[in-house]
Amino acid sequence: MDKKRVHMAHLGCAKNMVDSEIHLANFHRLGFESVEEPEEADLVIINTCGFIQSAKEQSIDTIFSMTGMKKAKVVVTGCLYQRYQDLSQQMPEVNGWLKSNTMEEVSQLILDLGFDIPKGEYFSSEYDRILLDKSCHAYLRIAEGCNKNCSFCSIPGFKGRMASRTIESLVAEAETLIKKGICELNLVSQDTANYGSDIYGVAKGGGPLKTLLKELVKLPVQRIRLLYLYPLWLNHDFFEYMASEPKICNYIDMPLQHASSRVLKSMKRPGSKAEYLNEMQTIRSIFNNDVALRSTFIVGFPGEKEEDFLELKSFVEEVRFDWLGAFTYSQEESTSSNKMKNDVHHRTKQRRHKELITIYEQTRQTLPSPVGTVRNVILEEEINGVWMGRSQYEAPEVDGVIYVSTANGAPGKSMDVRIDAELEFDLEASEVGRA
Repeated sequence: MDKKRVHMAHLGCAKNMVDSEIHLANFHRLGFESVEEPEEADLVIINTCGFIQSAKEQSIDTIFSMTGMKKAKVVVTGCLYQRYQDLSQQMPEVNGWLKSNTMEEVSQLILDLGFDIPKGEYFSSEYDRILLDKSCHAYLRIAEGCNKNCSFCSIPGFKGRMASRTIESLVAEAETLIKKGICELNLVSQDTANYGSDIYGVAKGGGPLKTLLKELVKLPVQRIRLLYLYPLWLNHDFFEYMASEPKICNYIDMPLQHASSRVLKSMKRPGSKAEYLNEMQTIRSIFNNDVALRSTFIVGFPGEKEEDFLELKSFVEEVRFDWLGAFTYSQEESTSSNKMKNDVHHRTKQRRHKELITIYEQTRQTLPSPVGTVRNVILEEEINGVWMGRSQYEAPEVDGVIYVSTANGAPGKSMDVRIDAELEFDLEASEVGRA
């Protein structure tokens, strides 16, 4: 039987990437081979994102672009379809729709589309993935869904409540990824700090997550990174454990969203500027200032007054984040904030976004310079004779990278480098002990 070719058009976040990789593995097991270009494919899978308006627009544009091709049949899956299942009635040009990534649903869809599949019984495997990123890091999705009810967020409406995976299943998948050459595991979920609350009991303080980490660090992996930590949830003991464990990155990704108590209350989020400042100061103290802090913020939320925004700017200025992302508020149906009056003009949103990014970039320049320091870097790929890698202080895809001059590079190789120069967000370095 001639192999049919499948192209994966992946959109959205790291959690969505895991689904894309599971889909690809399923199609491989059913006799398909993956191709890089959609024009070469017999079947195109579009894994959509439906979180905010810009993501929805990108997903719709991609669908129309792919359905315009003559050869390939097009299948749509992912968050957009999970959120708007009536799309299957509105877009007849799409050949098929997938609600999940289970082998049972995928194999039936392939037959419905007129493709042959090898004879045999096919069942889902939560560990089987074809990695989209050919580097040495991968994402380990530890839970799906969320129990929080942030007023701006649509995720609980279509992803449901938190469903944590067992520690045993995560260790098994991590072992599979490591056998494929993965050096860095990036733990992701909608609410990583709350991992295990549904299957292991109350998670406040980070007990179940700490138990998971204690099992993962036993594996032959170089680094483990935590992403999407909910604020004011993890206790001192958890951060002290992080700081003491060499395999766990000194890296805190904590989306705070705002610093004004009034806006945070309207967002249905905990905390205040004072509490967040204390948390950031506590974390830096526990790590002896050897930690990278990352956060994201929303500007232009309904009812955000100028004094609220000034409080946010002041907070960012005081904390001096290593990495920061900012977004303008997007009204989303099926969220409670959608019922609020969207009273911040779009030009005001854009101005505030620009000002916040400017403050971040200015304060980032006041952080201690890394030039002359030594960092351990995992090399990922060679670009024009220079190796690109990351240290524990840079997460994949969202942060800067380190360009290393070395004649001894190889994907996944760990080496100590001396930082020679700072670029805007990236660094230049050379291998320690070599000219």
